[in-house]
Amino acid sequence: MKPFYKGDIQDQLIMHEWGSNGIDVCLDHRLSNSEARVNDEVKKVLASVIRQAIVKPFHDYYYRVDFGPGVRPQYHIVSHDFYCTCALEADCAAVIAVRMYLRDGGEPARMPRPGYFLTVPHACPICGSRAYYQPKLSSKNRGIGWECQSGGKKCYWQNELAALQVAYAAKWKWLEIDPSAFKKLPLFDFKDGYDPDHD
Repeated sequence: MKPFYKGDIQDQLIMHEWGSNGIDVCLDHRLSNSEARVNDEVKKVLASVIRQAIVKPFHDYYYRVDFGPGVRPQYHIVSHDFYCTCALEADCAAVIAVRMYLRDGGEPARMPRPGYFLTVPHACPICGSRAYYQPKLSSKNRGIGWECQSGGKKCYWQNELAALQVAYAAKWKWLEIDPSAFKKLPLFDFKDGYDPDHD
């Protein structure tokens, strides 16, 4: 049995040959997409793991990536916005597997409508800072509520307002109605000097 190393003993990757047929790989920060960009050995390992991955749509808005029994964790769930639920998030090999699956014509996951959140966004869509769960803002119409570290609830409501504006603009277009027609109309002139306010 020959272990696979990156650097010295402290950086040992958990990958051991089990025999002629199988390997055992643990996906962690040492076997991540960012490491593959700077380390050819890691790139080879991840390329092999990704080639064997089976990707399928999962609960409409997600993808389930099965790396096979030789990889731990074997199953990864990747969101429609390309974040894995494991600790590596966007740096996970499962994200690359999903991108390759889509590039090769795989069935894409559904996108939630604008303003509806299945999970807390990884970054605030308004200012880009870290977002976190805010249960008081959750609703069945808007999904999971959140705040961000910079703008707090203000960014959440700005995003919701922008989503409503886009939705209403699309509805007016679909109905072929100009919303400016609903602005306040001038007073209607009655014939023969009739004034309903005085008669």
